[in-house]
Amino acid sequence: MHEIRKLLQDYLCGSITPETSKELLELFRQYPELQNITNSLNTEEGLQAALQEYESLFDSTYTIREQENLGRIKATILTEEGDFSRRRIWPIYATVASIIIFLSIGWFTFNQYNNGQKTPLVATENAILPGSDQAVLTTGDGRQLTLSSQYKGIVMNDHIAYDDGKIILDQSAVAANSMLYLATPRGGQYHVVLADGTKVWLNAETKLKYPATFSADKRAVELEGEAYFEVAPNKHKPFIVQTGKEKVEVLGTHFNVNSYKEELYSQVALLEGSVRISIPGQQAKILQPGQQSIVRATTMEIAPVDQNECLAWKNGEFMFNNESLESVMKKLERWYDIDVVLAPELKDLVIWGSVSRYENFETVMEVIKKTDKRIKYKMNGRRIIIMK
Repeated sequence: MHEIRKLLQDYLCGSITPETSKELLELFRQYPELQNITNSLNTEEGLQAALQEYESLFDSTYTIREQENLGRIKATILTEEGDFSRRRIWPIYATVASIIIFLSIGWFTFNQYNNGQKTPLVATENAILPGSDQAVLTTGDGRQLTLSSQYKGIVMNDHIAYDDGKIILDQSAVAANSMLYLATPRGGQYHVVLADGTKVWLNAETKLKYPATFSADKRAVELEGEAYFEVAPNKHKPFIVQTGKEKVEVLGTHFNVNSYKEELYSQVALLEGSVRISIPGQQAKILQPGQQSIVRATTMEIAPVDQNECLAWKNGEFMFNNESLESVMKKLERWYDIDVVLAPELKDLVIWGSVSRYENFETVMEVIKKTDKRIKYKMNGRRIIIMK
């Protein structure tokens, strides 16, 4: 992706043309929409219009975030360059234009994925590819079933089947295993519909323990990692999510739980309905939609939450909203199945921006680097070193 942006920047500066660059000619031949975008930005007026109208490329959930990103780009230009002059307008605007085109490429790729085309717009031989639908189902008697990546999830009934109805375990096998364990690895995600109709989406490196059928008086599961729940309503049978740090009790609602064992805090974000959060030694607290609980050690606080932000992973997006670089890299480690070595002096750098989770790792890093010029990295296989 870096090579593509450099080609487009050089084209805007006038140093190359499709006639003089085979790489640029091939790029425009394969993706004519990029040439249309680029040509619309080759004047000062065209770029200014693009900065103002770029939000139209995105649906309503993207608008605010992308306007914030573009606002920062404008502010950076004015801070670093002062008033524009005709002698230097092209290098400056070409750089910003390449950023806009770069973001557009991510948008096209994201929509291609959602339309069922999972091939990245541009792939390189040594690219670190994004995660995919993969998980392992372990039965109570110890059998491990590697679930097919051709499906997004499984459905619990008197048997267990993929989401198209193909049976994995028949009725007798399910009856013999009262407890089941669904686990996603690093670089994996999966979906399960539980016996009561509750839908659960598992993020990378997440474990869910649940019964094949629920008892008469309650519905209880155990979670380690991150998952989004859409709980089937049942006022006579509460639904309980037990993590290593808190207990979540609901009757029927939509919420996200982020509770990785190695993290210092755990979060429960409520989107719809109400939930009761309890931890040992403290009075339980009730969340309302738009609120989240944050548990640190033996304390719990209630705070507002951006619902788009907490659901970004489920919707196929990374969204970094003034988040520390250390936190960002942990998310990338899980999704791309990589190991990151982060320089201590960079851990608290604040990162902002959004990008599709289905982009290659290098593309995501290019977006992150735009927030702070001190960020540099090098790759040694799946080991990533982040440095100044």
